[in-house]
Amino acid sequence: MTVSADLPEEIAEERHLHGLQATMVSDKQLLVTDAFGLRNTEFHTGPPGDEALPVPATLLVDREGTVLWLDLSEDYQRRSDPSVVLAAIQRHFD
Repeated sequence: MTVSADLPEEIAEERHLHGLQATMVSDKQLLVTDAFGLRNTEFHTGPPGDEALPVPATLLVDREGTVLWLDLSEDYQRRSDPSVVLAAIQRHFD
């Protein structure tokens, strides 16, 4: 699942651009972002017009909501390489 600060309409319109097959949900109010302490308060790397963005992050979370693995990025357009995420999944769930 991916969480985005974009509106649901924006997600629907642009989903195909990213080639993602995961479920994408909107967190425009940053509720999920704040729950994980990922509001971007120190620097802003987003496009002009965005007042607040989450810190770009990839998380592996268990059913209880405990963060098992976290990878942060300084660039809002970059996320963890899939091979790195797969290795984290194998480490925590295999």
